[in-house]
Amino acid sequence: MNVGKTKYGAGYNQIGNEQFIAEDYQGAIESYSKAINEDSDNPEPVYNRGNARYSLGDFGGAIKDYSLALTIDPGYGLIYNNRGNAKNALEDYRGAIADYTAAINFDNEDATAFYNRGFAKNTIEDFHGAIADYTAAIAIDPLHVEAYYNRGVSYYLTGNYKAAIADYSKAISFEPADSLAFCSRGLAKNALGDFNGAINDFNLSIRLNESDITAWYNRAIAKDSLNDYKGAISDYNKVILINPKYFLIYNLTGHAKCKLSDFSGAIADYSFTLSLDPANVIALFSRGKAKNAADDFKGAVEDYSKVIGIDPGYPKIFQYRGDAKCHLKLYNSAVSDYSEAIRLNPDEAEAYYSRGLARLDLGQQYDAAMDFEKAATLGSELALDAIKKYC
Repeated sequence: MNVGKTKYGAGYNQIGNEQFIAEDYQGAIESYSKAINEDSDNPEPVYNRGNARYSLGDFGGAIKDYSLALTIDPGYGLIYNNRGNAKNALEDYRGAIADYTAAINFDNEDATAFYNRGFAKNTIEDFHGAIADYTAAIAIDPLHVEAYYNRGVSYYLTGNYKAAIADYSKAISFEPADSLAFCSRGLAKNALGDFNGAINDFNLSIRLNESDITAWYNRAIAKDSLNDYKGAISDYNKVILINPKYFLIYNLTGHAKCKLSDFSGAIADYSFTLSLDPANVIALFSRGKAKNAADDFKGAVEDYSKVIGIDPGYPKIFQYRGDAKCHLKLYNSAVSDYSEAIRLNPDEAEAYYSRGLARLDLGQQYDAAMDFEKAATLGSELALDAIKKYC
């Protein structure tokens, strides 16, 4: 942020400039205030005081000074950009956009104003508007690395992952040690299903910044997508090491352990999540599935029942609880669960088929046949086989 040069070249404004450069912002404010008292019609010390206040984080005070300087000299176009920055810092993004627009109207070759306006537009989710502004900034300054990177972010948020990758790559060509750009490009590659390419980028990001938790986490996601569950678990564990408070990661390690048939390990991970968040539906549901896979059907029923107590509107949970009850030979209760699953989703072929099997075990052949026929009309090949075998 540049300080304005006094038209007198000396005095309190000059002293304030020297203090500003030395980062003595409070002293600079005092000097600029004395300069304003001596010459209230000069916008420069007012503008400079605004810059000093901005540097101290007094964004409201900075805006007041910038506005006062503009009342003294409405043609002082440089002020609009800085006032926009102060408004941006106070999350008044629309006000910031208006100021950046005013700065552009004064100087349509101001790459910084276009870039800043793009950043504010991105923040209010006007991604296409942000892309247009970043593009304008790049046209003025083809070496504007931040514009390339942030245009990549906007492209990513619009789902244009290929364009995002191109911009991140451009930013990397300017700054090959930017771990964030590698991580962001990895995210875009992940979104395109290029998991190996994503892993390569996350590797580079981690090499540059070993504490980049986003890269570790998303590399684990990519490895999981490639069925490298051991590698995923290793990366998830690194995330936990960096941020022990991120306990929800245990849901993901539990998932990976289930894929490796380590059901006891998965159950332990889900249980850890639940020790900290007893109403975590994902952990309860997943632990129920892990218990079911480990033939702990009673435990599975207990977990599914807890899920139902929290969210009774999910049809599949009744399907799963019904299946576990069938293993326990609780066929009447299982039929009730399958019926509830059907009530919530009348087009669920699996629920009709499963209820048919439970009714067979209860000796209710006619009702079972009706369920199999309904499941068959909904596309269940298993139901067709059951009709041939039992009906």
